[in-house]
Amino acid sequence: MLIQAKILTTFVRDLFLAAGSSESNADLVARSLVRTNLTGHDSHGVIRVPQYLEMIADGRLNPAVTPVVEQETDVITVVDGGHTFGQVVADFGIRAAIKKAKTQGIAATGLKNSQHVGRLGEWVELAAQNNLIGLGFCNGGTPGGLVTPFGGAGRFMGTNPFAAAVPTEDGEPIVIDFATSVVAEGKVRLARNKGDTLAEGLIQTKDGLPSTDPNDLYAGGTLMPMGGHKGSGLSFLMELLGGLLLGQGSPKFADYGKFRNGVLFIVLSIEAFRPLAPFLAQTSELSGLFKASPPAPGFDEVLLPGEPERRMTKMRLQEGIPIDDGTWGGLVDCAERFNLALPES
Repeated sequence: MLIQAKILTTFVRDLFLAAGSSESNADLVARSLVRTNLTGHDSHGVIRVPQYLEMIADGRLNPAVTPVVEQETDVITVVDGGHTFGQVVADFGIRAAIKKAKTQGIAATGLKNSQHVGRLGEWVELAAQNNLIGLGFCNGGTPGGLVTPFGGAGRFMGTNPFAAAVPTEDGEPIVIDFATSVVAEGKVRLARNKGDTLAEGLIQTKDGLPSTDPNDLYAGGTLMPMGGHKGSGLSFLMELLGGLLLGQGSPKFADYGKFRNGVLFIVLSIEAFRPLAPFLAQTSELSGLFKASPPAPGFDEVLLPGEPERRMTKMRLQEGIPIDDGTWGGLVDCAERFNLALPES
């Protein structure tokens, strides 16, 4: 099934409005989710709508709340999200850091009481669009964790993504965004919805045995850390910076409670270090040299971080966004619950 981005955005926004969301929150989250589908990261796109609506229904997510500044200095902002949509809290928080970094040279924002922030790279990319460098550190997720430490067999950490965005001379930023697990949980969920098997080395059963069946993850299994001990260490760092530094704890703590994301954003002004123009010129020069690297057998070219997403966005804006049967079925169920008409596909 293919649906045009504008039509899908309106449909998702109307679902959130029907569930009690404020208009501004519903619009921001719908645009964020569909924008994520456009990039090709369907694991963090509209597949999340039933999850968010379930969280609204059981009181874990308040869709009408506006984030507030809990405390701040000239360079630091701590935002209380009030358990509303994580995308709303992340947008509020990164914009606060951008504003301060422009005058102070560096700024940091911590997000508390925030639900799932979606694609972390989307928010640091806003900094790059303002000719700033953005960094994001995120912990949290399902209580008890999903990712096993290197050498472990039980759940401990969340998927704990890291993201960074750096501007270039041509306006197309370098965007790095990855889970510190070998694969994001949403990609396992997507495989389950499609009835696909997984590649080897992504998950274990609850007994610590290798598995390619996505259902094993949801039967007490675990995700593997990216890059062995290196990814395990990075994931633990996300627990410290995104969780403990902000008082948001860790999924492994007994009193962790509800699903949430703790996020630390750091924004750097390039001009606080050196003139902007030569930096942008050199990032573009280095990018060109990077892409000029000879491709290995089996590859057509070397791609920059963020380049696959830009290409996918261009294609899906023209052709429409593909929605798998499992994800579509979940959206249909949500529409029936609120007596909403289905979008044109």
